[in-house]
Amino acid sequence: MKTDMPKAIRLADYQPPAFFVDHVDLTIRLDGPATRATGLYRMRSNPSQSVRSDTLVLDADAMPPVVAHIDGKPVDVVQDDCSVRIVAPTNESFQLKLSVTLDPAANTALSGLYLTRGVYCTQCEAQGFRRILPFLDRPDVLATYRVTLDARQDTCPVLLSNGNPLGTQTLHDGWHQAVWDDPHPKPSYLFALVGGRLDRVTDTFTTEGGQDIKLAIYVEPGKADQAGFAMEALKRSMRWDETRFGRLYDLDVFNIVAVSDFNLGAMENKGLNIFNDKYILASPETATDEDYERIEAIIAHEYFHNWSGNRVTCRDWFQLCLKEGLTVFRDQEYTSDLYDRTIKRIQDVRGLWAHQFPEDGGPLAHPVRPDSYREINNFYTATVYEKGAEIVRMIATWMGETRFRAGMDRYFSSYDGQAVRMEEFLASMEAAATDLGPWPDFMRWYTQAGTPRVKVAINHLPSKVGTSQDEASTGEAAHAGIRFDFQQMTKPTPGEDEKHALPIPCTLGLVGSDGVDAAFDETQVEATGGRWLHGRYLLEEPHGSLTITGLSKSNLKPSLFRDFSAPVTIETEGLNPEDRLELAAKDPNSFNSWSHFQTLYSDALQRRYTRAGLGEPLGTDEALIDAMMARALAQPLTPGDSAGRAAAITLPSAHDVARTIGTEVDPDRIHLARQSFSQDVCVRYADQVQEVLDLIDLGDSAIGPEPAAGRAYAAALLTHLAASNEASMDDLLFKLFSAAAGMTMRIKTLALLVRRGSDHATEALDIFERRFADQPLAMDKWFMAQATSADAATIEKLERHTSYDASNPNRVRSLVGVFVSANLTGFHAPDGSGYRLLAERVAALDAINPQLAARLCVAFRSWRSMEPARRARAEHEMRNLATKSDLSPDTSDILSRTLT
Repeated sequence: MKTDMPKAIRLADYQPPAFFVDHVDLTIRLDGPATRATGLYRMRSNPSQSVRSDTLVLDADAMPPVVAHIDGKPVDVVQDDCSVRIVAPTNESFQLKLSVTLDPAANTALSGLYLTRGVYCTQCEAQGFRRILPFLDRPDVLATYRVTLDARQDTCPVLLSNGNPLGTQTLHDGWHQAVWDDPHPKPSYLFALVGGRLDRVTDTFTTEGGQDIKLAIYVEPGKADQAGFAMEALKRSMRWDETRFGRLYDLDVFNIVAVSDFNLGAMENKGLNIFNDKYILASPETATDEDYERIEAIIAHEYFHNWSGNRVTCRDWFQLCLKEGLTVFRDQEYTSDLYDRTIKRIQDVRGLWAHQFPEDGGPLAHPVRPDSYREINNFYTATVYEKGAEIVRMIATWMGETRFRAGMDRYFSSYDGQAVRMEEFLASMEAAATDLGPWPDFMRWYTQAGTPRVKVAINHLPSKVGTSQDEASTGEAAHAGIRFDFQQMTKPTPGEDEKHALPIPCTLGLVGSDGVDAAFDETQVEATGGRWLHGRYLLEEPHGSLTITGLSKSNLKPSLFRDFSAPVTIETEGLNPEDRLELAAKDPNSFNSWSHFQTLYSDALQRRYTRAGLGEPLGTDEALIDAMMARALAQPLTPGDSAGRAAAITLPSAHDVARTIGTEVDPDRIHLARQSFSQDVCVRYADQVQEVLDLIDLGDSAIGPEPAAGRAYAAALLTHLAASNEASMDDLLFKLFSAAAGMTMRIKTLALLVRRGSDHATEALDIFERRFADQPLAMDKWFMAQATSADAATIEKLERHTSYDASNPNRVRSLVGVFVSANLTGFHAPDGSGYRLLAERVAALDAINPQLAARLCVAFRSWRSMEPARRARAEHEMRNLATKSDLSPDTSDILSRTLT
């Protein structure tokens, strides 16, 4: 293992900056390898410092020689790999001028200022500005910016930066200039510029305050016809943020730029969002329904950052969840309002299970607000984003919509223009909820890693028979009550052996045999170890109980943690499979109806997995399959229910099953369990499924929630049919592939043909390639369709394809990324070939794009859960990789934490 790891940065060591930058005049001359950046900083010493520093230390990374002046006079500079040091002037306020010469084309890391396909572009979060100019590159140094951009008119007709445009002018020798001014103080990570030849789509938006905003989306030449949906999504998100949270836009213009080479999904730079073009470009022919939904959500997310992240930003990078978790919650609420709230909740929970729960349960576990880090780029994780959003959701649910809105208003008004901590956010929420009693200790959710496991024992309290005329006639007793005994426990995580009890809200209902919740009020509820308030129990201690008495209905079945009211794993005692089957059919909470099916599927798949290991017959699960297909095939087939049906019959993923098994995992047996279940579905229901498929217009390419739901339903049915051993399924899938009018069914059927190893697969792949060879985002899908079921040798063959580009993050993620993250059996092949391939690719990518390499390396996190032979091969490849002397801090950090 490398010994020159970066020094750990600790929250406890935070110190305010010794100096502030109040204003930046930045001039950048975009001129290829002779690009010149000059910054004039209006600075002052921090008056709160008891001892004034005599050295001005600026952050720098991969920085060429720097020329410096203070108040117009040249000063000496001492440079090293990560800093620039200058003797600080004695006066309180001064002007610092710095100049460097950059080569953006050589910046393959795609951090700072880089050149991609003829377009100059920046990415400054988290620490990219220090690759442009030395700076106090930290979130709590906020400055206003005036930016002057010079470039050749022919190669860079478009020149953009943050804020409002002040004007353009023509210079000599074919050059021109654009000046931008951002009046809102911002940290350096929100700085952005773009220069190049780009097409644009324009529109306007009028705020509720009557201000007209000029909107523009810039794309690579020839792609403007694919940006229309993104523009409409932007306007929808702007209106929603006004209506739901009272947040109005605050500049004269709002620009988005989409580029092909981008390490992230998008970036919320003030007034100039920069996007990976896969989250902007869309047409029915090339984009799936999932693409459209993702574009909608990510555009909203980056726009919502204008307030939750930009106007109110983070004091330090430990507070990353302050902007990301909060803004993920906001974009989830937006898409829930726009589409189907239950289906959106299911999608979000599936994502949490797939990405965040494994993170919490593995070597890379960390608190939502970590107390230390070595490389901040490695903390843009599902824990910060998705678990952070779940904590905000728990707070919002506990408070209620009106109080939560009041808390958000207080937060924005109190801290506008400031860099703050989670404590300030929680204080705003607490101040708006004083009528609810003592504020729960939600801060513990931010400071403690791991996924809590909650055990719930369900006890029906005895009652005398014959207490009413109806009961006497039936001999059936009404419930005197139900008692729930709760126990919470969180396993140790790296660096955290001792865990504390968390406030865990459990929203629940008692479902009668008629599918209606039993009514009860506060006087019938007794709680210990926590509190009952407005239909939910808040468990606050390691153990607690909830007793509900005086119930008039009999045979009540509890529906716990409705809508996934807390990000926990749940064990219940007192619900048998028959109870769950009844709840799956009758629970009026649609999310929990789906969740009951998922629990039943998971239990069935684990039984099959165990039997496969023992060489026993796998079983048939007839009752479960009949209940599943009764839900799937119920008549009439109403369009509004298609998405719910699709969700109800979708099995837990292979990764979900592996996570539930936990140790000594054999991916091949998981595959066998899932495949055999779907085969049993086909044995019993293949004919009925095909009859239903005939009723769905799969040739429709219309965009919108309703047609998308129909395609999701068809795809869920086809996924089971694709497991059939019948050769006729190959013909059916190829027929549907050939008839598909849009990308959703085209790529779904292609992937299923490939997964089956169908004779039609090669022909279908060739047809797809010929049609979309010049469409990079469509070709990404072509690579993905193969990576989900390929072995390592096939991946290596695809890397030699003429369309493969190892320097493009999207293409790498579509092939290698999908192979290691979505292909459980391929990546975890018994011979170790998947591990070897990943280690080799990480080593190669690390030299050119450390962030991308480190993110791929995360796939090794599950190695300890594998059975011994796979575990040994994975460890061997990681240790070989770790011996390389030139690994970046990004990758070294991931490897050391994964192995330690």
